[in-house]
Order: sequence, then C-alpha cells, then structure tokens
Amino acid sequence: MAPKVAIIILNWNGWPDTIECLESISKVNYPNLDVIVLDNASSDGSPQKIIDWCRQTGVLCEESFQRYPYVRIEPLSQIDYERKGIRRLRLIRLSSNIGFCAGNNIGMTQAAANGSEYFLILNNDTIVSPDSLEAMITAAQQENNVGLVGCIICYADEPNTIWFSGGVFDKWLESSRRLNGQDITNVVFEEVFDTHWVSGCAMLIPRRVYEEIGGFDEDFFIWSEEWDYSLRVKEAGYRLIVSGHSIINHKVGHSLGVMQPLSYYYGTRNRLLLKRKHLPLSRKLSFLLFFLFSRIPRFILFALQGRWDLIQCGCAAIRDYFVGRTGKWAAHDEWFERQEIRPD
Repeated sequence: MAPKVAIIILNWNGWPDTIECLESISKVNYPNLDVIVLDNASSDGSPQKIIDWCRQTGVLCEESFQRYPYVRIEPLSQIDYERKGIRRLRLIRLSSNIGFCAGNNIGMTQAAANGSEYFLILNNDTIVSPDSLEAMITAAQQENNVGLVGCIICYADEPNTIWFSGGVFDKWLESSRRLNGQDITNVVFEEVFDTHWVSGCAMLIPRRVYEEIGGFDEDFFIWSEEWDYSLRVKEAGYRLIVSGHSIINHKVGHSLGVMQPLSYYYGTRNRLLLKRKHLPLSRKLSFLLFFLFSRIPRFILFALQGRWDLIQCGCAAIRDYFVGRTGKWAAHDEWFERQEIRPD
C-alpha cells in the first residue's frame, strides 16, 4: 500500500484560495491521503465555507476547536482509502492567529498521531497537478537519506514561468531561487536534484525527520522559517532534494502581499534572526553592521516613494530584534487592517 501522506494547509481569511487548492487536491492521483486544514481564527467565515465545500463534494469533514497553546490532538477515525484524492478532511479551528509556524506544527502533530509517514506542508494559495504528490513521494523513497523534498513551483497567473526550482544560499545565508522567471518549456529538469533549501510553499517532510528535528521554530511566526528548517535538516546530515517531475502553481503574494508592512516587518526581523541562529560569530557581526548601514539609503528611498509605513515597520522590526521580541508582532492585527492587499 502507498505510504500514508497528510497534506497540511493553513488558512487565514483566505477561503476562496483554500477551496481552489482543495479542488486541485481532489484530483490528485494518490490513494492514501489525509488532508488537515488549520484555520487561524479567520474573520471571513472560512470554516463554514470549508465545511460547506466538504458537504457538496462528499468529503467526510471532522471538525475540532483548539485553544492554543492547550491543544488536544485526537486520532482520526478509520476510513477506506481506496478512493484517490480527498476522502476525509480534518478541520482544526484555532482560537487565535498563531502564525504559519505554530499552525503547521499542530498539523504535523495531528498527522503523526494518525500514523502518516509523510507530511506535505502546502500553502493554501497553491494549485497542485494530479501527479505532483506521487512524484514527490517516489523521490523521497527512491533517493538515499532524504530529509526534505520540494517541487517545481510556477506562478499561477503565468503557469509557464518558474518561481522556484531549488534554492541557493551564499556564505551570508542570503537566499536566491534557481531559474526564477525562466520559461519552464525551455528547461529540462532531472528527475531529482539537490538544493540548499526547500520552499515552505510545498515542503514534503518524512515523519522520521520530523521526529528527530521537530517542527518549525515558532519564533519566526511567518517568513524565513523554511530557510531555518532547511538548515536544521541539512545540519542533521540529511539531503534536501527537488522532484523535477512534480509541478504546482503558486499565487505569489496572496498571504500578506509583496512589499506590504507586515511582510516587510517579518522579512526584516526574521532575516536577522536567521543569521543569529546559523552564521558563525564573525560573519554574524559583519552582516549586522552591513545591514544596519544599508538601511539608511533604503529608508531614504522609501521616504522619496512616500512609503512611511515601510519605514515605520522596518524600524519596529530592528528594535524588536535587538530587544528579543519574537513570534507574532504586537502590532500585527493593527497593520493587517491598514493594508490595501487583503487575502480575501
């Protein structure tokens, strides 16, 4: 029998994207599949929309409400897995917005309790192809010492344009994406190839790796956790690979927007946290000095553009880094209400 896989999806005020993602998963050619959706205290009626979708499509929906951090994990019921696609969905409603890291950690704990051998962390703003999951599982099983498996990710609004096909770190742990913006029809991918990091947009984690390494570092809340997790798995001696035969599409920027106050705050603070965790002392200090001086021209440019919101959030991020404030930003909800780009 195919190994049991749990697809873990985090939803926050984004039910249209989540349901479109679920629709694509329902066409996946894989027979032994659980789907776990965690709702981060949405205010747009997401839980009911997801329940309604399950009723309309004949998917068994098992719902629970959890008050973080006092989470009780209950084993899922036994079902017949002969049907491919989604047979059963566990909807976990969380009492507050606990972020990407903590939310997915609860999902992985639930998946482990139900005996899943692989966990697929999947953004709700993705659309998966029917054969994408099987290709990732095949790569995980056929290759040696695999710690994480990624896939080829293309832009949803430009399906032939590559967004992620493996990532690279430089010596300062600055990251880049291979072949970003290239036309996928002009690229021939190997069946499997190594990568420095795997995108958290679609990250397959073997259960044995989760049991050894643990989940995401909740200090990050959201952003940079994929780089931190990749580094931790790599440091434990595992390979990080990409399945060249697995392709999905991603609606880039649908969570918190691109160059919006929240994304800029978490991107700035967590970039510094990542260096503090993983760079040797000499490089850590050198990067910090370079980073602080580089903010002067950056903030001048923002001022000329009238982006005082980014200056304010960037200064808050630097201050919080130095005073040791991690996790969810105290002003997160306030800035989310101000943003012009909303996930719904």
